[in-house]
Amino acid sequence: MELKISGISDRGVLEDERIGFKVIKDCELKFYQLFRTSFRKAGGFYNRAKSAYWFAPKIVKAGDKIVVYSKSGTDNSKENPDGTTTYWIYWGLDEPIFTDEKYGIVLVQVYDWELSKNK
Repeated sequence: MELKISGISDRGVLEDERIGFKVIKDCELKFYQLFRTSFRKAGGFYNRAKSAYWFAPKIVKAGDKIVVYSKSGTDNSKENPDGTTTYWIYWGLDEPIFTDEKYGIVLVQVYDWELSKNK
C-alpha cells in the first residue's frame, strides 16, 4: 500500500478532527477509500462501516502528506520547502465521527469496481 495512516487528531471536535496520512510511494488517490469502524474488545475491527470516503482522482508523490478533515471545507494544497506537498481534504460531515476511542479508520486500496445501472 502506498499510503500509511499517521494518526487521528482532535477526536470528537468537528472543527479540528482530522486523519493524517503519509505517501510512501507515488500513487493515484482515486484507488483509496476510508471507512470509520469500531474496534472489537477481543482485537481486530468490525466489518460494518459507519461512514465512507472515496478519494477524488489526484496523483500524489512519495513524501507528500495528506490531511483529511471530517468537517466541510474547500480542498487545497501547499508545496513545502523540501519539495513535497501537503494536501488538505474535507470529508464534508456535519458531526465528528471519532467521538470515542473505540472508533478508528480503515484505509482500503481498490483497483477495480463495478457500478450498478441507474434504473
